[in-house]
Amino acid sequence: MDGESRETASTTISLLLRHVRRLGGEEAVAEVLARAGVHQDAALLENPSTWVGYDTRIRLFEAATAVLDDPNTMFTVGAGSVIGDIQPVLVQLLSVFASPGAIYRQMPRMVPKFTTTSTMDAIKVAKTTATVGYRLHEGYRPSRLDCQYAQGLFSSVPAIFGLAPARVSHPRCQSDGYPECEYELTWSMREHWWSRRARNRFVDASLTVLRDKVREVQLAAADLVSSDDLDEMLARIVDRAGSAVLAPGYLLIVEPDGGGAPLVRHRGVTEARADDLVERMLRGEQLGERALVVDIASNRRIHGHLAALFPVGHTAMVGDRALLEAYAGHAAAALDLFTALEESRRGGLRTAALLSLAHELATSDSVEGVADVVAESLPTIVGSDSAAVLLWDADLGELRPVASTGLGTPQREQFLQTTISVDQTPELIGLLTRQELVLITADGASPALGDLVRSVGVHSLVAVPLLAGDVLMGVATVSWRGAVGEAVLVDAMARIEGVSHQGATAMQKARLLATVRYQSQHDALTGLPNRVLFAARLDTALSECRDGSTSAVLFCDLDNFKRVNDRLGHQVGDELLRQVAARLRAEVRGGDVIGRLGGDEFAVLVTELEGEAAAIELARRTVDCLNHPFHLAGQDLRISASVGVAVHTGPGGHGEHLLDEADGAMYTAKRTGRNQIAVAGRQEEPGATGPSLPLELACALDENQMRLHFQPVVDISRAGEERVVGAEALIRWEHPRLGLLAPAAFLPLAQEMGLLPELDLWVVGAACAAVADWPRPAVRPYGVAVNLDAATLLDRRLVPTVRAALNRHALAPERLILEVVESSALIDLPGIVERLVELRRLGIHISLDDFGTGFSTLAWLNTLPVDQIKIDRSFIMNLPDAASVPLVQGILALALKLGVEVVAEGVETRDQLEILRASGCVLAQGYLLGRPSATFDPLAGRPLTAPGAAAGRRPLTNSTEILPEPSPNSPNPVF
Repeated sequence: MDGESRETASTTISLLLRHVRRLGGEEAVAEVLARAGVHQDAALLENPSTWVGYDTRIRLFEAATAVLDDPNTMFTVGAGSVIGDIQPVLVQLLSVFASPGAIYRQMPRMVPKFTTTSTMDAIKVAKTTATVGYRLHEGYRPSRLDCQYAQGLFSSVPAIFGLAPARVSHPRCQSDGYPECEYELTWSMREHWWSRRARNRFVDASLTVLRDKVREVQLAAADLVSSDDLDEMLARIVDRAGSAVLAPGYLLIVEPDGGGAPLVRHRGVTEARADDLVERMLRGEQLGERALVVDIASNRRIHGHLAALFPVGHTAMVGDRALLEAYAGHAAAALDLFTALEESRRGGLRTAALLSLAHELATSDSVEGVADVVAESLPTIVGSDSAAVLLWDADLGELRPVASTGLGTPQREQFLQTTISVDQTPELIGLLTRQELVLITADGASPALGDLVRSVGVHSLVAVPLLAGDVLMGVATVSWRGAVGEAVLVDAMARIEGVSHQGATAMQKARLLATVRYQSQHDALTGLPNRVLFAARLDTALSECRDGSTSAVLFCDLDNFKRVNDRLGHQVGDELLRQVAARLRAEVRGGDVIGRLGGDEFAVLVTELEGEAAAIELARRTVDCLNHPFHLAGQDLRISASVGVAVHTGPGGHGEHLLDEADGAMYTAKRTGRNQIAVAGRQEEPGATGPSLPLELACALDENQMRLHFQPVVDISRAGEERVVGAEALIRWEHPRLGLLAPAAFLPLAQEMGLLPELDLWVVGAACAAVADWPRPAVRPYGVAVNLDAATLLDRRLVPTVRAALNRHALAPERLILEVVESSALIDLPGIVERLVELRRLGIHISLDDFGTGFSTLAWLNTLPVDQIKIDRSFIMNLPDAASVPLVQGILALALKLGVEVVAEGVETRDQLEILRASGCVLAQGYLLGRPSATFDPLAGRPLTAPGAAAGRRPLTNSTEILPEPSPNSPNPVF
């Protein structure tokens, strides 16, 4: 009934329901409630604290009259109010009067006890007559049944004194349009033989009712201590106040034990009026005659105040204060008992929480787990409303919330998503520097922190650093929704400090444990999961795989990785593995797993695939991504990889078996030529199974599958007049199934098979044939450069092949340049120098490729018969870096003194070109000047453009006009 207006006290409704129950039983009571549309049960309606609206009262009157089928029902109920089941409040009101006239005179003061919708006036009262006015307030519909009830009540007053009931005349009724109802009462003062007995019965009944009243107050007090929840207890104090004093409204103010905002409960009062009354009471103001205010006090303390509130123009009755004070005393005793029990309960909970904290911290194996344990236990141990733990990120200078308890769900989510920057919160700067407790309030905090505190509904909080020795792990906080007293804060500070020491130590241990666990499950070089962790995640993924969903393992092994370690050292090999891991990460999805199983072996676990084709496509992308050059030790290095694929569909499956299948497929890919993929149980290339790659390579020359591409070499000595002077011949394999393959895809295999000399000798012949058909410029013919492996230099067929090619195509020897890679093999292999000398005798020019990156020294230029050096691209790519310019200029100056021509490789930017030209470099090649092409046609008119040409600079051209004459100090030209 809380949502209904408090207009009629339960006294009237209780009289009505008792009358119905006496005549018709519980069934009749239920029918009355149903007809009246009242959904509450009879017990609630008869509760002393229950009030109903005027409309509900009239509907109940009408329903009772209909159910009992008695038009005089309400007169009978009114008459029975003092001669039947007398109500305690009526005894309280009537027992102090000595005559019927005295009661009629005081009735206007009694009416507000029962209703707020009517006003009564004693117009004229004599010894045996009285005229009474009864007016229903404006806005309410008059009811004749209400008049009947009033007439019955007025008629029964003389019966209290053993007299005959009064006769009631009702000449005017509001239902007939009069401004008020008027009742004329007449009674006789003549006592009959039974009058004394009747009066004695009323006195006895009154004493019984008063005893019941005291008992009811005691029972109400006993009911108060039956709850272990403070909110419920305060609500009961307000609800049961009607057992002591009947009033339309009640207000309760209780000041908490630990200080802070008072607890307010009210009934029958609007929020606005309750707030106003609370402010006035807290300021010590008197509320006037309309309020009866008593202290809720015990020998231990004053807990607060209880007020009974009356309508305008009405005050408390005689005896109300005594009853309300008695009730307030019982309420204070209940609060004392509750406080004692609560303190005892909190002590027990605190002890249990401390024991649980120690146990949970000992078993928590992560920093976040420790934070959850600490945050969960702090409110119980400290006595706060909420708690939180934030971890310290020294690199970012931020506190990151990781655990919170006691906040509402929206506030908790907002808090956990907010990082706190120390440079915006002076309070935290002090906490982190002095490493001491800090008290923060919403009103006194810095703007950023104050906004955060208020947004999550916190008023006061205590923050303490989590220190493990001198290491700051984070911050723990306890907080309250309202202001709290100093005693509470002092106690909280002592308790949270003890918890913080345990939490910080546990966090440090968890962090060390996490580090050890991580190191035991991850590869130290790449940070990827090792074989143990990969296998565990593989088993988990297979067990969780859904029906119809495909999982796959890709086993990836680098081809000829040992050669990288042997040739460039283990540091370069380690860096290569790190870069391989980075490329693999870029190819897979976020939820996929990459592991380094050992050495140069990697594995990839992919789940939720649509089928085997998706796994094969990923394997193909993996092979392709590893074919691109890696930049290591100042040079570009190309590698290849062999990948085995094993696929499983649906749940279940054995992880180790799937990994073994992928491993076996990888070895199949290696046996069939490397740089490809194979699926478990069959060799796999796109489409059907093909022949072995080594066999295909062995037959490639016979089947005319090798091709030459040419990259131009340009004279850059004159800005704007750059000219092509020759080209470098580069081999390609036109594979019938795989398309055009770059050297990195097949030269390592050719080296293992001993086919490099065959390929080199073919390139010599093909290059000579190509250059013989090139156009001849006016001054100097174009030259062509061919790379030779060290094994080819030792092959006895080299010199005859070169001689035959020159003769067959009538080619001048100086138009052929043979390039050898700077390597320890050039010195360590016996006879290498003699072979180079023999070639030079034919008129062939010798070029030292990749100069500056191998194991040689500049003294080799005096040892080897070299006409030209090619500065490695690793030096050129760092231009215009201040450290690289002097190195390039030094090489150019030394070559000039020794009479050796210089070609700069890898020129890709305009800045590099300008620095080389300014340093005296004459020849260069690179993507800026021209990319490798299947044809060499410098007269085609295609300009060699570069970034910056459109900005006012002249583009590079393929002009074949007369070249500038070399200076007397220039080396003999090779191109």
